[in-house]
This record gives sequence, C-alpha cells and structure tokens, in this order.
Amino acid sequence: MQDSLTDGAAVRCGICGRETTILFIVDRIGGKSFDLACRHRNALCPNCGDLVRDDSDRLESVMPLCRRCNPEAFAEEDDI
Repeated sequence: MQDSLTDGAAVRCGICGRETTILFIVDRIGGKSFDLACRHRNALCPNCGDLVRDDSDRLESVMPLCRRCNPEAFAEEDDI
C-alpha cells in the first residue's frame, strides 16, 4: 500500500471511514503523516500498513493508532 500513497491518491480515511484523497504527505518524528481531503490527519499502522488515526497531540510528530491492531484503545469509544 505504501507505494501507492502519493499526493492525490484515493484512500479510505482511518478516522471517519470516508473515501477521500491525500492532499499532502509530511515526514514527521515517528513516520509520515497523511493530510486528507476530509480534513483528518492519518498515519500508517506499522503492523498492518493501513491508514489509521494519528493520535499524536504534537504537530511535529506522528503516532499511529490502529483499531484493528489495538482494539483496547477504542473500548471506551465503542461504549458510547
């Protein structure tokens, strides 16, 4: 999947699940961040390679958070 991730590529957002496009890609501390047309910032999961939520609270870093690989991190969110 990584090879096809370029500016303008069609992707599914790891946060909202919408089909969207990549506006731009930035190298950050911890990996690349993908700013999408749906206005979400995604990252690549190091385990499965999917686009997922960037859970970093700092602009200069990226911290992938994958629902598939780390379902326990979403337990509270699913209870709502």
